[in-house]
Amino acid sequence: MKRRIVSIGILLFFILYGCNPVRNKITIGYVQITQDPVLDSAKAGLFHALADSGFVDGKNIRVLNNNAQGDLSMINTILQSFISQNVDMVITNSTPCMAAAAQSVRNTPVVFTVAFSPEQIGMKSVPANLYGIFDPLKADEFVDLLIECIPGLKRVGIPFNNSEPNAEYSVKVLRTALEIRGVELVTASVTSVNDLLMAGQYLSGQKIDALVAAADNTVYLGLPVLAKLATEKKIPLFVTDPLQTEKGAAVGYGVDYSMWGYQSGLKAVEILKGRNQVMSHIEPILNYELTINRQACLNQGIEIPQKVTDRASRILNQ
Repeated sequence: MKRRIVSIGILLFFILYGCNPVRNKITIGYVQITQDPVLDSAKAGLFHALADSGFVDGKNIRVLNNNAQGDLSMINTILQSFISQNVDMVITNSTPCMAAAAQSVRNTPVVFTVAFSPEQIGMKSVPANLYGIFDPLKADEFVDLLIECIPGLKRVGIPFNNSEPNAEYSVKVLRTALEIRGVELVTASVTSVNDLLMAGQYLSGQKIDALVAAADNTVYLGLPVLAKLATEKKIPLFVTDPLQTEKGAAVGYGVDYSMWGYQSGLKAVEILKGRNQVMSHIEPILNYELTINRQACLNQGIEIPQKVTDRASRILNQ
């Protein structure tokens, strides 16, 4: 009799479990390095692409939303949680999240957005389960823009967090592009937003002609601090992320983040639909834009040439 009761109990468990609507949904683990309007824009674009293809959170997919709040050590903890919950897909937003997932997530598809490619950050091999869209970082074009805007450019200052592989890579390629054009790069290391003011003050004392923030989550998080310093010292602030002009940078040249997220979302759709990848697993984004913040330019003592203004995708404070 007892054995029969146990058998019925097990049967009921599997019936209830199988009928549970949550378990029937595709589960996606999403991790973002920090709360930031730029990363949020890419996130919105990514989930917009999923929704356009019929994958809607709460309807036929379940999204486990996680944010590391700028704590790099939290990323692996979040990823391990996804693995233990047997998610069907992992989506990462930012280079540190992509790099961590590429190393720790082995048997689940990983789709990344807002990141450099594995090769750019020095990964020796690319996992077969890694998909996404990366920023080729057009360093030559960015430096040429700097020279157009500041004739006689001699020295550029960049604060960066060398714990972030994306920041380290961007400094490396920008240094090369600057040196080829006879421009010196001065850097200052930061480990958190709290270091940014001191780093900016150090750089402003090095007779620099421009400040640059390049693909750095830590620096972007504290960009208003850097923008305020740029205004006080009359040193124009340029960024490789156009949306950062909304935080006070003078000029931004880089990718369209909403489109970046959308294209990454389409990668996720292909996997969720079980299609074979016809194109490469990992591809560059091609949509670049130039944004100018007129008020920031005025505050930071720079007049943008008309030929540059004419190329702008967007002008703030018109």
